[in-house]
Amino acid sequence: MSAKVQWMKEAWWVVTHHAGRRLKKRVGTGAAKKREAEEIAKKINASLALGTFTPNAPTEKPLPCDQALHRWHAAYSTTFKPSYEAETARIIRHSLVPFFGSRDLRELREPDLLDFVRVKLDAGLAPKTIRNALSVLRRVLYLLERDGLVARNPAARIGELMRRVDRRVSTETNLVDSWTLEEAKTLLAVAEEHEPRFHPALAALFYMGVRRGELLGMKWEDVDFERRRVHVRRAYVKGRITTPKSGRGRYVAMAPALALVLLDVLGTRRREALALGWPETPEWVFPSQTGGLIDQDNFERSWRRVRRRAQALGVRPLRLHCARHTWASLAVASGKSIPWVADQLGHADPALTLRVYSHVIPNDEPNLSFLDFGGSGRPQTAPRLDGEIRDECAMPATTRTATRISGVSDGARTRDLQGHNLAL
Repeated sequence: MSAKVQWMKEAWWVVTHHAGRRLKKRVGTGAAKKREAEEIAKKINASLALGTFTPNAPTEKPLPCDQALHRWHAAYSTTFKPSYEAETARIIRHSLVPFFGSRDLRELREPDLLDFVRVKLDAGLAPKTIRNALSVLRRVLYLLERDGLVARNPAARIGELMRRVDRRVSTETNLVDSWTLEEAKTLLAVAEEHEPRFHPALAALFYMGVRRGELLGMKWEDVDFERRRVHVRRAYVKGRITTPKSGRGRYVAMAPALALVLLDVLGTRRREALALGWPETPEWVFPSQTGGLIDQDNFERSWRRVRRRAQALGVRPLRLHCARHTWASLAVASGKSIPWVADQLGHADPALTLRVYSHVIPNDEPNLSFLDFGGSGRPQTAPRLDGEIRDECAMPATTRTATRISGVSDGARTRDLQGHNLAL
C-alpha cells in the first residue's frame, strides 16, 4: 500500500493502492502542481503507515448526481449537436434525475445501475432506450474519474451489461427494417399520384440513402450533374442548419434516374420563380412553397399521407428513415463492397455497416473445391438406401455385376436428374 505521483492524461496524478483498490486523484499540470501532488502523496503515505488513511473521507464535499448532470449539460452543450442537446436534456430531466436524485456519485455502484435497468424494464422501456440513458451518466462519471473526483466509473461496463440484458429480454434477433424493391416502387407511385411535390424528395431518399436532415439541407450548389454526384455537407435538423451526423461531408453517387428527377425539379423551381416574380431560383433543392427552408412538420405530414395510402396497397408502414436502410440493403445485396456502402452512408467505420447489413450479403452455395487434400481417388457415388441394398442382394450375380458396370442404381440416377449433380 502506497501513494505515488504519476504523469498521465496530460496532468499530475496521485495514485494510491489501498485495500485492493487503485484510487486516483488529479492534481493538475505544471511544476507547481507536481510539487503539490508530491506533498499529497507524502501525507497519504504517512497516514497509511499510521493506519489512519480513509479514502473518500467525509470531509470531502459530496457529488450530488442531479447537480453533476445539470452542470455537465450546461458546460458541454456547446459541443453537442442540437438534436443530442435536446435528447440529453430530456433524459436528464425525465429519467436520470427522478431515479438517482441527489445521491452522491462517489457511492454509486454497478448494482445501483442495474436497479435502474430493472425499474425501467418493468416500466416497459426497451433495452436500447435504457442504454442511451445510462450512457449519459457514463460520460459524466468518466469526466469525474478523469479529474480524480471519483475513484472509478461504475458505468464503464454498461454497454456489455445492456447487451446481456437485451439477450435476456429479447425473443428474437433484430434486423433493420427496409422495404422490398416492389414496396419502394409502390411508395413512389403513390407519392407521384397523390403528393407530386413530395415525390421527388422521397425518390431522392431512395436513390441516395441520405438522412432526412441531409436531404432537406441540400442546395443546388451541392448537385454536380456533370460528375453525377451530390455533395452532402450540411443537415437541417429540428429547425437548425448543422453539419451531417458524422461531422464531415461526403460525396454520394447520383444514379441516372435521380439525375432526371432532379433536372425536372430544377425546371419546376425555375418556372415557379418566374411565375412568382422571384429574383432567382431558391437555393434549396426541396424548399417550402415560399422558397425558404421547408417546414419539417409539413414534410412529415406529406409522408404520413403517402404511407397511409401505400399501406392500403400492402406496403408495410415503416418509418421514413427506412428508405436509407432500403438503399443500403439493396446496395449490399447487389454485391457493392462494404467500404463503398459505408462511404456513401457516411459511416465512420465500415464495421458498423457490416454489422447492420450483414444479413443481406449474398450467400450463394459455397464452392468447397479448395478443400482437396488429395483424397483416395474413389468415385464420388451417392450412398444407397437400405432398400436398394436389399434389392441388389436379391438380384442374380450377373445382374448385380452389370449394374455396377453401368453406373448407379435407378434411385441414385433419379436423384441425379433432380439436380444433385452426382459424379458417376
